[in-house]
Amino acid sequence: MQQQCVFKQEARKLYLDAEGNVDFAKIQARWDELKSVKVSLGNKYFTPEVVEKARTLPQQDQQRFLDLMLAGLTNDDSSVGICATRPEDYDFYAFYLEQLIRDYHQIQGDTKQLHDWNIPIDEYVLTKINPTLEKVSMRARVARNVKGWNLPPSMDKEERIKFESKMVEVFDSFGIPGKYYSLTPGHKNQISDKEADELRHKHFLFNDMTTDNYLTASGVASDWPYGRGIWLSEDQTKMIWVGEEDLLRIISIVQGNDLGMVDKSLHDLLTGIEKSGLQFAEHPVYGVITTCPTNMGTGKRQSILGKFPNITKQGTDEKKLKEIAKQFGLQARGCGGEHSSMDKEGTADISPSARFGVTEASVTKRLYEGLIKLYEIEVQAGKE
Repeated sequence: MQQQCVFKQEARKLYLDAEGNVDFAKIQARWDELKSVKVSLGNKYFTPEVVEKARTLPQQDQQRFLDLMLAGLTNDDSSVGICATRPEDYDFYAFYLEQLIRDYHQIQGDTKQLHDWNIPIDEYVLTKINPTLEKVSMRARVARNVKGWNLPPSMDKEERIKFESKMVEVFDSFGIPGKYYSLTPGHKNQISDKEADELRHKHFLFNDMTTDNYLTASGVASDWPYGRGIWLSEDQTKMIWVGEEDLLRIISIVQGNDLGMVDKSLHDLLTGIEKSGLQFAEHPVYGVITTCPTNMGTGKRQSILGKFPNITKQGTDEKKLKEIAKQFGLQARGCGGEHSSMDKEGTADISPSARFGVTEASVTKRLYEGLIKLYEIEVQAGKE
């Protein structure tokens, strides 16, 4: 049964005492209750040692510590259950977050995130894998937050609107033809609900965030729809989400067969934003700072929409494709992305699962090499 959405201020009251201070016994009781359902990483690393350290913090910092865990405390099915509230959280609360991040990303030793956008054109060509892959929907996106701004979970309405205004200035000057569409009531670029739904139908704009319990409980969805919108290039191949889970989700979509082309398009976007003077938030070890620690590292997700009717038995066996993809370090999702289903042609969104400890270039390489294996199995399944 689907949980009813709970908003941040409502969720956090459950873990405060009569004076409004953080009640660690209530937090512990809830984590203990959830252990009979599913143990998230937030739960796993909420140890007596962590609690002892957290209790020594000033009350304001204890309140922020609680905010980190609200998504996990509120959602029974949470796997990670942590949302950072500020870029500096990853250092300030390292006594809790470091071991959690190292566990999720399987970080060994002194691994440090490096970046490399040296991705060749004409090398990762999909028609070399299968001649039918002539015109494929290829997508790459990166999550980015901006130095000097809070992360979405702790922004108030005023800061959200101020950040959106800053980004409109960037869009007006960064040299790529396009238009900004705002969801903010009263904004000069505000669009109607109908226009917003049309953009969602094209898989451009993100959904109403107040329908997602992770986003509402963590505070990401607070003040909806203020400070939210999308910049879309004239040719509709580049887009930038403003004010979703991260301050920016920068996306490139190319119809074709050369993975290097979608990377070039994405890097052009990133370069344009950086030239405007914005500084992206980075951690010296973890790389790109994101609200959810699972996206730390490159912050990059690259995918194609491919058809696998034989492996999935015309879309009726999604589990099999997901299991095979996992063997090659890939994720298989429905044709509408996360939490969606595959169609009767077995259309799936295929992407590498690694974010940390890999470069942007190696993400592309891993996707290409994994697709070679997947399509070999797909062809063989058609002969059986």
